[in-house]
Amino acid sequence: MEIATIWFFVALMVIALEIYAIWHIIGSDRRAERKMLWVIFVVYAPLPGLLVWAWLGPRAVKGRAVLQEK
Repeated sequence: MEIATIWFFVALMVIALEIYAIWHIIGSDRRAERKMLWVIFVVYAPLPGLLVWAWLGPRAVKGRAVLQEK
């Protein structure tokens, strides 16, 4: 397999992950300002943005909500 083909599939995977992240960011119950900041971060810094979002984004919100209910 050529190196260009590998990079093409890596780029497609990053784009798919960005779309997934943006979909979940927009669908979250956060304020619009925070959503927009996350979307900008994920779009303009794709790899770091996805990593930070995966680390702090969806799981952190659910964990805090569970802790606040108790």
